[in-house]
Amino acid sequence: MTNNTTIPESIPLIERQLLINQCKILSIICDEKEREINEKRIEILEKGYTGLYPKVFNSLYEEVPISVYDEISSIMKMYGRINESIKMLSNEEKELLDLAKIEFEGFDEDSGMHYYMMSYLVDRMDEHGEYKGRQLKSHNSSCMIKYNKMLSVYSELANTADSHFALSDLQRFIESVLDTNE
Repeated sequence: MTNNTTIPESIPLIERQLLINQCKILSIICDEKEREINEKRIEILEKGYTGLYPKVFNSLYEEVPISVYDEISSIMKMYGRINESIKMLSNEEKELLDLAKIEFEGFDEDSGMHYYMMSYLVDRMDEHGEYKGRQLKSHNSSCMIKYNKMLSVYSELANTADSHFALSDLQRFIESVLDTNE
């Protein structure tokens, strides 16, 4: 998630006036440092200094598409069910599987918004608490390829009546990612 959203090159007069009014309100209720920042924003907007608009909008980030949230949600649902299934296995059954291949490894910080969205969900929204305090930054740029391969298996198995995956189902997840991890 970068801070280089598209800054408008022009703002209609009414919108500029609304922004000016908001900055004036903020400058009244905030501390001195914020007041100075808002007063500069007011001046930039009043005078229409389009080249300085980035100083008005500098705290906005690029929107995270709903598809990123939906993808994270699907991955977390899949992992919730996988993790619960693993807990149900005996130690002998666990030893039969190469569970390290399908462990959640976070998201690659450099290849999209997934890492930032996941971090926000865990740290600020208190969702997916099982990952609180865990490393959410993947050092594997192919993590999304792995998750997508696993999601294709998950979509085939998701509607099964059993709430847990069988040993053979977990093996299918492992087999789906073998070429990703090699």
